[in-house]
Amino acid sequence: MRVLVASALWLAAFASPANDQEIQRALIQRDQQSAEFAARVRGADTSALQQLHARQLLEATTQPPHPDPAVARQLQPYQRQKMADERVLALPPPTVTSATRPEKPAPRLLPLPGGPDRLIDPIPQQGLTH
Repeated sequence: MRVLVASALWLAAFASPANDQEIQRALIQRDQQSAEFAARVRGADTSALQQLHARQLLEATTQPPHPDPAVARQLQPYQRQKMADERVLALPPPTVTSATRPEKPAPRLLPLPGGPDRLIDPIPQQGLTH
């Protein structure tokens, strides 16, 4: 019985890296399928997206993110997020020209507190006579 358990653990330990790679590849493919489906729903052309996905999948399967398998496993979510970030369409901010910008009226100055000068009655000095 112990031999059976030991051999099962030994097989699981050596089969795990290959299984992890297949799982990683399947996750990447699922993310790519979702992105392509969303692009088709929006009516966008998916040929450039498919080329990007082919390049990403080739890079992910041929080049591990790190030579150490333990570190590479920890970097897999980061690698998938980096691939997703490459798919995001980043547009430059819109440029504002004088033709597209409406003319603003000049700001109106606010009156001083107490109203205009002509409505202010000066207080006469009391006690001084000439």
